[in-house]
Amino acid sequence: MASDLVNLTDKAAKLSIEPLFNTNWSDMPDDIKLECIGKMEFKERLSLRSTAKAERSLVDSQKIKFNYGHFWADYKCLAFGLYHNNKKYFATKCSEDISDVIEMFRYIKKIGVFEKLIISVNSPLLADNKQFMTDDELFTAKNIEFNVFNRDQVVAVLRKMKNGVESIKINSTLSNELGQILEIPLVQNVPYWHIRDYHHTDSVHKVAQMWIDKNSKIGFTFQFSVHGENGSSEKFFEQFADRIMSTSEKRVRIRTNNPDRHILLERGLDDVFTIYQYFRIMVISAEMKESEYDDNCKEWICKIDPVLHFMYYSDYNHGR
Repeated sequence: MASDLVNLTDKAAKLSIEPLFNTNWSDMPDDIKLECIGKMEFKERLSLRSTAKAERSLVDSQKIKFNYGHFWADYKCLAFGLYHNNKKYFATKCSEDISDVIEMFRYIKKIGVFEKLIISVNSPLLADNKQFMTDDELFTAKNIEFNVFNRDQVVAVLRKMKNGVESIKINSTLSNELGQILEIPLVQNVPYWHIRDYHHTDSVHKVAQMWIDKNSKIGFTFQFSVHGENGSSEKFFEQFADRIMSTSEKRVRIRTNNPDRHILLERGLDDVFTIYQYFRIMVISAEMKESEYDDNCKEWICKIDPVLHFMYYSDYNHGR
């Protein structure tokens, strides 16, 4: 019995664990620091990365998931609102040295994983900045939206996006940029994208041709709105005359190189709001019957102009 007691005492002594490090942050090993950083909020990470170069490297190596991110910028200032774990972080950074502004933008781009990302840049801040354009780091976002007046920003940012984007919403007037946009691999693989107020609708056949060449998946969709009477589909008919399966007032259906897939171009006939014309082109199953077409164009029209139609239809339905 006595020997058993001695053995238990020895085992208990061996179980006493000496501390591996002191409580000071500087004494912690990097793996423990990284675990702590992973639990920090965005503002805490910003403070930590400003303490020392070694800490900055650790902070910058850890991704952070944002539910939502919105960037505004002009020639000297960058403002951003970030939402993480139901908390909002808003900040503005202005500097005579634009590289300081770009540095903050690059940091967020590097560590952020966005559910939704909105870019509102109304100057050549990004497209004309060599520091941004030559940076290898890419944005990570599931959904991206553009509200910009400077159209070059759209192409510049899309080229800085990682693959895996599920939707692209370009709420800006575009004219000759479609060719550049279609060359971006990300766009070639995105399931849904739209352009609000697109001027050169006679080039929409390029989207269909891209899908044909890439053998794109069923369900891929591109939508666009056109102001006034610019929504001619004559070029589409001309380009695919030998592929046309059926035509009507609202639709044109063409075959692809894949016998399982067709492409359908539709015009949304909005009998209430007539300033804009709306078009949708999508990859469909070759088995889809005309009776299965979706005649509820208002639903997909509102995806392009949700605010405009919400306001108008609300007034219309209330007899105003």
